[in-house]
Amino acid sequence: MKITVVGCGRLGTPYTVALAEVGHDVVGMEINPEALAALQDGRCPFDEPGVTDYIRKNVDAGRLRFTDSFDEAVAHGELFFLAVPTPQKPDGATMDVTAVGDGIQQIARRLTRDVVLIGKSTVPVGTAQRMAALAADVTPPGVQALIGWSPDFLREALSMETTLRPARLVLGTSPKDREAVEAVARRAWAPFLDAGVDLLVTDFVTADLTKAAANAFLSTKISFVNLVDDMCRATGADMAVVSRSLGLDPRIGGFGLTPGLGWGGSCLGKDIRAFADRAEELGARATSRFLSLVDEVNTARRAMAVDHARAVLGDLADATVAVWGASFKPGVGDISDSPALDVAVRLHRAGAKVRIYDPSVNALVGRLHPDLTVVDTAQGAAEGADLLMVLTDWQEFSNLDPAALTAHAEPRTVIDARRCLDPQRWREAGWSHELLGHVRPALGAGR
Repeated sequence: MKITVVGCGRLGTPYTVALAEVGHDVVGMEINPEALAALQDGRCPFDEPGVTDYIRKNVDAGRLRFTDSFDEAVAHGELFFLAVPTPQKPDGATMDVTAVGDGIQQIARRLTRDVVLIGKSTVPVGTAQRMAALAADVTPPGVQALIGWSPDFLREALSMETTLRPARLVLGTSPKDREAVEAVARRAWAPFLDAGVDLLVTDFVTADLTKAAANAFLSTKISFVNLVDDMCRATGADMAVVSRSLGLDPRIGGFGLTPGLGWGGSCLGKDIRAFADRAEELGARATSRFLSLVDEVNTARRAMAVDHARAVLGDLADATVAVWGASFKPGVGDISDSPALDVAVRLHRAGAKVRIYDPSVNALVGRLHPDLTVVDTAQGAAEGADLLMVLTDWQEFSNLDPAALTAHAEPRTVIDARRCLDPQRWREAGWSHELLGHVRPALGAGR
């Protein structure tokens, strides 16, 4: 099947490559010159495991190519997927869907034949229906662009795995177009459906809400476990046992039940804020307040990390703090709404000298935050520091031998904000190992 994907960013690139991997003839359309150059050179334009290998494999097989020409992209496809970014608006209220509308118009006005266009971009609830009306307005007479919307459930660091083996597929469309849109979508998704993936076909608004609800629930789960961690600190309860018990409950499940610095990235924050904003517009004020509180709980963990550092050091002014981790999660080169980077910036603003190391985003951090000192190794960041903070749970940090650092750090205190270190191993190496917010009374002011 000839498929065009418009937008080859963090969502569009894995999706484009996955469609080629299952056998389709795919053109990826990207207007960012740097990203396009990387893709045409057979490289993923961002740090994401496995994507480059899949790009090269499918380009070499003749199933995949990339362009910045809308004319070429539109001429190719019998089915279009739209995967352009929908960033949070500067006022913080909801998403900016300008690129979605622009993409639909660029495709629709060039059509000379009937096609199906399925949106993958995350949009506020109610947006997909408006985009269908927009497509109808700009499509040439006698030609139809039948619109569907299929929210993405991709997970960064696992993008190829979650795209090639999706947990479910959701398709929203209008009742009058449902049969035609579903038939084309089923052809495109046949390899997934044959593997047993469930397809839920519904209306536009319900499809929008499946993504909003999924991200809101995940955000709530992570914020909830951090609230439970607060109670454990207040009462002396063992959070590890509480988390384990919750995870063993089949109604709850274990994913996301490790307390720590909280969530970040380009999706959860903007999606939950857009959901809250839309709920407020619709008069669902309890929903809006609830989701806003989930967001507040998450953000409060960042302030807690700075307060913990201040409790250890007594005064952050002129203290040297080593920070391990800047990406919002391990395995990706992405600092979008990164809790780790936010804490590092807050520490700097409080007067600390921050030395930061991340296995993936050092160059990006150095370019965007020249006020932070970026170093080439984890050991280099920790050497001579007054405090070490682990803010992203890269496997490299878990594997590192703390004894190798001991001679170069005095005093030796590590705040493990992601619970990724072995406490016994670090303590045996002479370190004071502390979980986020669990401040030892014996630690006082002074360094």
